Parts: sequence; structure tokens; C-alpha cells
Amino acid sequence: MNSRFHFDLENGREAIRDEEGVWAINLAAALEQVTAGVDELRAAGEFEDIADGWFLVVRDDAGVVRKCLPL
Repeated sequence: MNSRFHFDLENGREAIRDEEGVWAINLAAALEQVTAGVDELRAAGEFEDIADGWFLVVRDDAGVVRKCLPL
């Protein structure tokens, strides 16, 4: 059964919430999807302006934080 996972960007002062999320079979599959997306954004130079201290916070549809990854 698929679950919805949300990927928020946070730095301790600001948060950019992912209201849409992605559907995935499990957390590992969701992380695979988002890792590919982050890699594409990095390659395109999208994260050049983001200073250290930003994290990708993965939460499930209930709002429970499942993983926190530094960008």
C-alpha cells in the first residue's frame, strides 16, 4: 500500500512546507525519488544560494518526521 511523504526545507528559522508530497510504497522508495530530484536541482545550480544549515525534513501524512537530511 502506498503512503504519502512530504519533503520540507528547514533551517531552524524558516520552513518551506511541501503540502503536495509524493506517493511511495515506503520511506526508502520516497527517499529514492527525492534524492534523484535533489541531484537534478544541484546539477542545475539551484542550491548555490542555499547556505549551510538547510535540511530536507521528510514527514509522513500524519506529520511525523521520518528522516532529516542535510542539504
